[in-house]
Amino acid sequence: MGRDLSVEAKQTFRIVALMATFLVVGIHYKSAIPVSANPADATWNELAQEFVFGGLARVAVPMFAFAAGLFYFLRDDGTLASYRTKLHARVRTVLVPFFLSGSIAMAFWLIVRRSEGKLIDLTLPEFVLTWLLHPPAEQLWFLRDLLLLVIVAPAIRWFGTSKYGRRLLAPSLMLLWLFDWQLFPAVVGWRLIHSETLLFFVLGFFAVSRLHLLERVVTAPVKLIVAAWFAWLALTATRIFIRADFDIWYVDNHGFADLMLHQTSILVGSLTLFATASRMRWPGLLSLSGGSFFVYLVHEFPLRAVAHRVCDGVIDHSYSCWVLTPAVLLVCYTASVMLSRWCPMLISVLTGGRMPSPSITSTPHSPALTS
Repeated sequence: MGRDLSVEAKQTFRIVALMATFLVVGIHYKSAIPVSANPADATWNELAQEFVFGGLARVAVPMFAFAAGLFYFLRDDGTLASYRTKLHARVRTVLVPFFLSGSIAMAFWLIVRRSEGKLIDLTLPEFVLTWLLHPPAEQLWFLRDLLLLVIVAPAIRWFGTSKYGRRLLAPSLMLLWLFDWQLFPAVVGWRLIHSETLLFFVLGFFAVSRLHLLERVVTAPVKLIVAAWFAWLALTATRIFIRADFDIWYVDNHGFADLMLHQTSILVGSLTLFATASRMRWPGLLSLSGGSFFVYLVHEFPLRAVAHRVCDGVIDHSYSCWVLTPAVLLVCYTASVMLSRWCPMLISVLTGGRMPSPSITSTPHSPALTS
């Protein structure tokens, strides 16, 4: 596959990575949820957080997974040599960051348990499996998914290019995702591969042969982008009106109508976010986007535990999301810039080489864009 994305499209993906990282941090610092399906029972704060972080922000993971699939297959020729090269690269760009971040989180978890006088109620095998497969940093589940998707990438390519596979693969996975049906079991508390990450990674594969469609989104007229925003906001608001306490993260707290609205809003929102990002390709943001993976790795535990403890002493916990989300983003992105200047080797190892950079034409950086 000798085709490539335009510079404008690559820059757009970098802005998408930045925006999606903002949204992921907001999801993890969400501090209030509606108490029932009826929105009339919720406060304005609960509804606002559900709208932004329980609704709009849910496009982040699909965008990461789509970009991961696109950039993997964009530079893959299907040979064994290419596969081995990519696996070797992912050791540095995904496995090492996963292991280091998980180890740090696990060490702090042990320190907190000991300081609070709580028992470590895990056997040695359970401790090792938790450390290696489900460390106490919830954002790392996506990296585990990504590692497994890269391993099975040749199977995706083979099935996606076979006579019947290319017609059945994407529609079948789309159906599974639409109805929130999971193919794979949970392993140490996390599903082996989530239907959502699998679908959008595969869609990234199919997008390689349809790059012209992505380029058309990059150049979408402002009127169309505005209309897409209205559709996205309306879908999200309608879902909340139907079911305010909607949730599909390892639970089935939803009905058919609200699930369809939620999934449709993700599809519309993903295109809207991408088109919007194409209009925000400013040098400062493009440079800062290189710090997104660092922010993704460090914004959760133990930082979240410390941030909540400090903030809860000042304001009501239910409102802390509005303070902590921008504060954590500011602190983490500032740290990424400073560390890239003062300790470039340290941050390079932790992030697999992803750092803020003055270059605005290089490959995008994010937890998903690991080409």
